[in-house]
Amino acid sequence: MLANEVTIQDLPEFLEDEFDNETNSEELESEVQPIIDDSGKDRKLFTHPYDFIIRSLKDQVDDGTLVLADDFQRRRVWDDTKASRLIESLLINVPIPVCYFAELEDGSYSVIDGQQRLTAIYRYLNDKFKLRSLKIRSDLNKKKFSQLGISDRRSIQSRSIRCILIQKESHPEIRFDVFDRLNSNSVKLNRQELRNSLYKGNLNRLIKELSEDKTFKKLRRSENVDKRMNDCEMILRFFAFYFDRANYQGNLAKFLDNYLQSGMKMSSEVVHNHREIFLKTITDVDCVFGENSFRRYDPINDTWNKSLNRAIYDIVMLYFSAISSDTIQQKNNAILDEFKKIFNDEGFQEDITYFPEKIVRFQSRLDKWRTTLQEIGISVERIIIGMAHEST
Repeated sequence: MLANEVTIQDLPEFLEDEFDNETNSEELESEVQPIIDDSGKDRKLFTHPYDFIIRSLKDQVDDGTLVLADDFQRRRVWDDTKASRLIESLLINVPIPVCYFAELEDGSYSVIDGQQRLTAIYRYLNDKFKLRSLKIRSDLNKKKFSQLGISDRRSIQSRSIRCILIQKESHPEIRFDVFDRLNSNSVKLNRQELRNSLYKGNLNRLIKELSEDKTFKKLRRSENVDKRMNDCEMILRFFAFYFDRANYQGNLAKFLDNYLQSGMKMSSEVVHNHREIFLKTITDVDCVFGENSFRRYDPINDTWNKSLNRAIYDIVMLYFSAISSDTIQQKNNAILDEFKKIFNDEGFQEDITYFPEKIVRFQSRLDKWRTTLQEIGISVERIIIGMAHEST
C-alpha cells in the first residue's frame, strides 16, 4: 500500500499511556506539602541527540548498554494489540515519538520516556508475540518477526528512532525536572519510578525485594506490589530516616534521591543490616496493628481510615525499630490503646496532615509518639530528625 493512501484516522498515537488505566493496589493519603525553591542554584542540563536504528537499539539492550526494563517496569508492558500497531507504524513509516534516555554512572542508558515503545519493538524482534488487529498491513496478522518476508524484516530493523540522552554531567535536580515534564499528555513516571531508573544498584534491588515481603503486603492491605512503586518509596523512606536522619533538611524528595544514590554500591554487610532492621520492624508493627497499620484512627466512630498515612508510617516504624521485639509483644494491647488515644490530640492531627515534611512537624509528631510510649512504661531514646530546632 502506498503511503498517500493512509488516512489520518488510520494512524495510531504512541504515547506511554494505555497501560495506565490500571488502578493502584493501595491508597495513600494526600499531604499538604511546602514549596521548595531551588531556582537560585546553578543548574545545567547536558543532552545529546542520537538517531538509533532499531537493529542497534536491540544490540544495546542485549549487551546491557541500554537498560530497557526491570521487573517492575515489565508489569506495565503494552498488550499485543497496541504493540502490533506500533510495528505496523514502523512498516508504513509513521513517525515515532522521541525517546529519552538517562546516562547512568557506568555509562549505560536507562529509558525514561519510551519504555513501552522500545519494549514492544524488542519483544517483537525476539518473536514474543504475533501481530494482530492490523488494519493497513492486515496480510501480516498472526505473524511473528521471523515469519515476515525479508523486505519487511529489513524495513523494521533499519528504521531509526530519535533518542535524546540526558547526560550524567547534568545537575541532578534539573534531570528530575526534565523527566517530570515528559509525557505531559499521559501518565508520567513518578519520583520513585525515576529513582528506580536512575539509581540502579544494591540498595534499589533490596528495596524491590522487600516490597514482595508478605508481611509488608499485609500491612498495606494488598496482595501485590504497587504498580507505581509507592511501596518501594515507603521502604526507602524508612531506610533514609533510620540511617541518615541527621542529614534531613526538609526536602524529602531530594533526601530520598540522595540516599538511594548513595546505596548503589552498598556492601553486602550493609545491605544485610538494612534488610534485618526492616523485617524486624514490620513484624513488630504487624504484632500490634495488623491490617490497620499506618492508618488514622477515628475515636468518635471507632473506625480506621482505609488509606495509608506516610507521616504515621514514619513515626511508628522509627520508634518500633528502636524498641525490642519482646517489649512490643508484651505490651501490644497497651500500645494499640494508647495509639488510639493520640488521635484526640488536635496538634498531632495537624502534624500528620499539614506540611508533614517540615522538620518541626516531623519532630513534633515523633515526640508525641515517644511520650505516648513512655506513659505505658516503654523507655526509648529520643529520635531527632535533622535540624530539629527549625522554626515554622
